[in-house]
Amino acid sequence: MLIDFTVANWMSYRDEAELNMLGSLERQHKETLAKLPGWRSKYALPVAAVYGGNASGKTALFKALAALKVMATVDAGTDGVLPVEAFRLDDRDEPTSLDATFLSGSNVYRLYVEATPDAVVFESLELVREKGESLVYERRAPEGGGPDEYSFGEGFFADPGHVGYAAQSTRGNRLFLESAVAQNVSELEEAHGWFADTLELVGVGSQAWSFATAAGTQEGFLDFAGEALSRLDTGISRLVAEPVGPEALPKDASLRRRIAELGEDEVVAVVLDVEAGDYGFEMLTVRSRGGKPEVQRLRTVHVGPDGREHVFSLGMESSGTQRLMGLLPMLFDIAGPGGGAGSKVYVVDELDRCMHTMLTMRLVSDFLVGCGPDTRKQLMFTTHDLLLMDQSVMRRDEMYIAQRGTDGCSELVGLAEFKGIRFDKDLVRSYLDGRFGGIPMLGEAGARG
Repeated sequence: MLIDFTVANWMSYRDEAELNMLGSLERQHKETLAKLPGWRSKYALPVAAVYGGNASGKTALFKALAALKVMATVDAGTDGVLPVEAFRLDDRDEPTSLDATFLSGSNVYRLYVEATPDAVVFESLELVREKGESLVYERRAPEGGGPDEYSFGEGFFADPGHVGYAAQSTRGNRLFLESAVAQNVSELEEAHGWFADTLELVGVGSQAWSFATAAGTQEGFLDFAGEALSRLDTGISRLVAEPVGPEALPKDASLRRRIAELGEDEVVAVVLDVEAGDYGFEMLTVRSRGGKPEVQRLRTVHVGPDGREHVFSLGMESSGTQRLMGLLPMLFDIAGPGGGAGSKVYVVDELDRCMHTMLTMRLVSDFLVGCGPDTRKQLMFTTHDLLLMDQSVMRRDEMYIAQRGTDGCSELVGLAEFKGIRFDKDLVRSYLDGRFGGIPMLGEAGARG
């Protein structure tokens, strides 16, 4: 679970912005909060929503978490640059800071990174407990140049010599957390695994590929997807796979090699764009049967007024249905049948994109129904949909507003910071009245000649 995320000097955020996922003393919806192991008085929030106008800084937060995930799990390469985008509206020459506190296994860690596109300036990992922190490691780049300087927590590593060697061989453009795990420093695998396996980011890119990946790799996903699409009033009654010939596959040498190497239980999913953008696609699945490829095309089934079934291509579905299809792998995972054991942390940019308010609200409500003291799943999302600012669904401390000032700087404000908000208060009306900030500051249109 994510406990806290703070960013500074990042894209439109010049100063620190904090997304705190620890529950306040608010009593509303307390039954959904998750108990932190070893912490007697702290609970984690299962959901967080970030509202705000266009260019307010919502997606910048999403990208900050994505950048930290990439740095913690991917080697940029000898000549590569780090995915750091500093604030550009002043002349300060300072590193970007990314600070994440998270629960992995039964331990709470804090990873703090200061970096430029070229190098890690400072990096530390701590074990965080209710009454204090203990150092795992600290790494600092000397101002005058030279090798990075390291400090290690006493007694944490079983083989200090090997850890020291891993530190010495870590390049300046590589996080030690990622480099050390690649060099078999097993003590860091739990913290590293949170970024690699638990934190999942769902952007506004191709929903086709996310759906295809799940369909090709997760057993039971297509049955789940068909049932969910039917239940959520998309007009789809079920999904079917119709056999097609190998000639339907694109003529691609790498794809042919992948198919030739398929095992009996393996599946390759292929997405074919039939229109520009992300609103027209076909999906094929390929299995090996007796050494030969068996190709199927995924179709949706609708029932007409005459009671007969009619088969549609995926690209014929609405943009909202296709967006929902891109979210189904997430819903499958956090619902449990996908084997995720409900431990994933999903961060979704523009959850409401192309979808009706009632459908988005249903997704959030269904997620929260399964949350409680012993669950570890989380859902964080950005949204423009003000009707999701509903206290009957979420707590005030689960709602944040991103806003950009006239100086071009974004800030993140939690609704829990505003005093005197009753549990039955119409938050949307207060937001539109400008009480919370975060509304677009629209200039007057020019006169028409």
